[in-house]
Amino acid sequence: MQNVSCSDVTLKLQHLFSLFQKGQTKRVLQEVEVLLTSVTDNADLLHLAAMAYKAEGNFEKAINYFTKSLAINDNQPQVHNNIANTYKQKLSWALAEVHYNKAIKLQPQYIDAIKNLGLLYLNNQRYKEAKNSFLQVIKLSKSDASAYTSLGNICKAEQNFPAAISYYKQALNINPRYVNALHNLGIAYRMTGNFSEAIKCFNQAKAIAPNIAEIDFNEANTQFDLGNYLQAEQAYWNALRKAPDNCEIHETLNEFYWQTDKKSEFGKSFTQAINHLPNNLPLRHSYAESLFASGNKAQASKVIDEALKLDKTPELLHLKGKLVASKGELKLAISLIESSLNNQYKLSNALDLIELLIIDIDYSKALHHISYAEKIEPNNQLLIAYKSICWRLTSDHRYEWLIDYQTHIRTYEIPVPKGYSSREMFLDELGPALLSMHQTQHAPLKQTLKFGTQTPGRLFYQPVKPIVDLKNAFEEVALEYISSLPDDDSHPLLSRKTKQINFAGSWSVKLKPNGYHVNHVHPKGWISSSFYVSVPEFSNFTQSNDNAGAIKFGESSMNLKEREKIARTVTPKNGLVALFPSYVWHGTIPFNGPNDIVRLTAPCDITPGER
Repeated sequence: MQNVSCSDVTLKLQHLFSLFQKGQTKRVLQEVEVLLTSVTDNADLLHLAAMAYKAEGNFEKAINYFTKSLAINDNQPQVHNNIANTYKQKLSWALAEVHYNKAIKLQPQYIDAIKNLGLLYLNNQRYKEAKNSFLQVIKLSKSDASAYTSLGNICKAEQNFPAAISYYKQALNINPRYVNALHNLGIAYRMTGNFSEAIKCFNQAKAIAPNIAEIDFNEANTQFDLGNYLQAEQAYWNALRKAPDNCEIHETLNEFYWQTDKKSEFGKSFTQAINHLPNNLPLRHSYAESLFASGNKAQASKVIDEALKLDKTPELLHLKGKLVASKGELKLAISLIESSLNNQYKLSNALDLIELLIIDIDYSKALHHISYAEKIEPNNQLLIAYKSICWRLTSDHRYEWLIDYQTHIRTYEIPVPKGYSSREMFLDELGPALLSMHQTQHAPLKQTLKFGTQTPGRLFYQPVKPIVDLKNAFEEVALEYISSLPDDDSHPLLSRKTKQINFAGSWSVKLKPNGYHVNHVHPKGWISSSFYVSVPEFSNFTQSNDNAGAIKFGESSMNLKEREKIARTVTPKNGLVALFPSYVWHGTIPFNGPNDIVRLTAPCDITPGER
């Protein structure tokens, strides 16, 4: 140190830290930079500079000063924790993990660092490690309500809602006014179909924290599930009054208007918000996405072009690319999405680029992008599906290894649950229970379903006896299917074989005549299914296809014309379950008939449990 005594530095640091705590970060930085011209080897001063730069959003300078502080003294657990937090905000997960672990090694009872590491694991879907972190917190501090809440959030992410509910209740036993636990308990109750308890939780949470828009939003979703459309609409608008720039709430409200056939209201919340916040580009992008999904491409183009006059963000360039692709301008679309990705890599945008490259017969470039994307999300089923198309169209022998249409796609008759004298008796009880849940008028905007309806939420968590029985029967069939598969540690389906499964999604679909599912895959699944509850006798009506109402496999959603191929079809019948890898392209062949007939199904997605 030059010209400044140690005692002066200590006093100056205390003064600057007091300013930092008051939020006066710009003044802190001005004084710190002056002080650093004469004091170059004080780890605490460098740490304070790093924290001030982080508070200002300058992560690069913050990391630079954290690193300098650690170079002087690497045994600073708090600095390791803070640099890890900064790396996490920059999405540099691996570096964040390294520094959290260093902080904990230096101070094994450093609860904040252990929590932060657990949250990092949760963000990266490393649920087992996340659980271990928060169980460690509870060992150190048995009355930590946030740790119990985090354990509940992990179980909720794993679709283990009963365990999540238990943890949230433990958090609330410690602190009955802990809003985070109350709110998430309400969400977990909703996912299990216990809507009345969910509403109770949301009302209690709002009484404690009336300004949190997400609570109104989840209350609205629950009222929507219940078919209480007036209350749902009111709650959505309550949420938007508190958070007018929240794109998810806008999108969901307009989805609500679409499904309940109030199309005259569609888009109004967006236009009001954009008039109030004209420079908010995410709002304009979200509005254009909703218009595009509803089929109003002309208006979506207008909204995007107006937004692009303000700034050419990666999101806007990507959506512009999708819009021009829908008009057949492939080369321009590819150029726009490549430009978007060069500015900011986003997996969903890369998936759109891969699809366009396949359509444009550039399989080599598509496979290059697939290879890169798989490093980020190796189990993304849509990536595997795109790869399967590239391999088939380039006559790569790995295509037959990846998809064996006879071995990997299997059909079963649903087991007869206990308490039913026959399969027919079970289906006779299940059918009306499912039909009563189909309350909307139109299919969700961003689903593959056309001319039909789909139930909201997680079907298998509905506390209705035939649905509980269906879940148990499905588990029996799924485990039989998994055990029948061969072993192959290098295969994306077979390498994940397990004796423990989770239901990642479950729902019911009511298809009307002329209804169908667009060819698709299930990106977040592992094994997918179709279960036929009630199938009309298609032969009683004139059909345009011999396989009317059947599920088809192998044909993609890309409309590749002569390059497309249906590899297998399965004819539905009451009580039949079809199980297949989630990455296998599949869709439905439409059927004809009078308006009073429906094809009722109850599909689900399955993911591996802990091995």
